[in-house]
Amino acid sequence: MVQRLPSVLIFLLSLFACSQAYSQVNVRLQMSKSNYILNEPVTATVFITNHAGRELVLRGSGSRAWLNFHLTSSGRTVPSARRMNYSPVVIPAGQTVSRTVSITSSYSLGRVGNYYCTAAVNMPGAARNGFSSNRIQFTVSKGRTAWVQRAGIPNAPGEIREYKLITFTGNRSMELFAQVNSANTGANIRTIPLGKILSFRRPKGTLDGANNMHAIYQVKPNIFTHASISPKGKLLSVEQFQRGQSGGDPRLITFGDGQVQVAGGVPFDADADAVQRAKIHSVTERPAGVYKK
Repeated sequence: MVQRLPSVLIFLLSLFACSQAYSQVNVRLQMSKSNYILNEPVTATVFITNHAGRELVLRGSGSRAWLNFHLTSSGRTVPSARRMNYSPVVIPAGQTVSRTVSITSSYSLGRVGNYYCTAAVNMPGAARNGFSSNRIQFTVSKGRTAWVQRAGIPNAPGEIREYKLITFTGNRSMELFAQVNSANTGANIRTIPLGKILSFRRPKGTLDGANNMHAIYQVKPNIFTHASISPKGKLLSVEQFQRGQSGGDPRLITFGDGQVQVAGGVPFDADADAVQRAKIHSVTERPAGVYKK
């Protein structure tokens, strides 16, 4: 027994040193925002700071992922609907790395209410020790339907889609979402954030001959955005228009062949406009060499 003591001590000291090194790892969780609408993608960013004094490599081992999340709602744990295998992460000593992940890729958040989320980073090795982040609350709620239309799907007899434009004001500004659902099963196919909008004009939608959804909405006092979404919930195009000489708002029109286009507006290129504005000098500027008192 006496002869084995040194080896036991060495083993315990190594475990202690390992735990001390890993205890210098800080994990911080940050949600993309605090309020989401039902079926909207929920994303979070995990910041991991390495104070261990040496490089750390985080990778999954078998069925054990290096990154996990713990979600609760109404006092109950939200079960994971899908196991995720995140790619390995290398963290140099003294540095911080971040990973942005989709919570809705592995958890079903199909009910409105308050949710609480914590991230857990598992350290490599047989010790199976890990470290938790701060606990964050976020809310899932329903928005307000601004436009809705049902339609069949070409080459899919009996399949019906429900298209919606939904406004939401849970984050101190009005946001717009395009949503495609299966009217047959009620399942959400996709909810697409279209960005912040102004409330002066109600968003408008229509369908083209292929039953793609088209939406036009006001994003600035003189700028409107036109977006199109496929029956599969894919964002097909996004383009901007400003008011034309007539002074009326850009609007959607449908031609006899089923095409949908924007009328009453002039195409607007935000990048080109920024370059042009940069060329305009202030009236207070003077050419080089001009004497100023």
